[in-house]
Amino acid sequence: MDIKSIPLNILTPIKGTPLEKNEIINEDDVCRTIAIARFILPDAALRLAGGRGLFKDKGKRMIMSGANAAISGDMLTTSGISFEEDKKIIKSLGFEIKKI
Repeated sequence: MDIKSIPLNILTPIKGTPLEKNEIINEDDVCRTIAIARFILPDAALRLAGGRGLFKDKGKRMIMSGANAAISGDMLTTSGISFEEDKKIIKSLGFEIKKI
């Protein structure tokens, strides 16, 4: 299918929506899912998107699990991670930021 870019969203239960009572997914499950996606799609940009702000490290473990891109800033219905914070996370892991 020649997929180049895949946004990875994590459900954020929002009051007043049909999924408001859903539990937040376990971070280990998110990381396993990313690792499997990386294995299946080795050349794709796996882009961290909505929901990673739910986790203490703001997606650092997800990057180490195989995500190699991120959508910075606010999302449609939730606050996101600022570009400056994303840069700090990426650089702290020893990675380089490139535009794609």
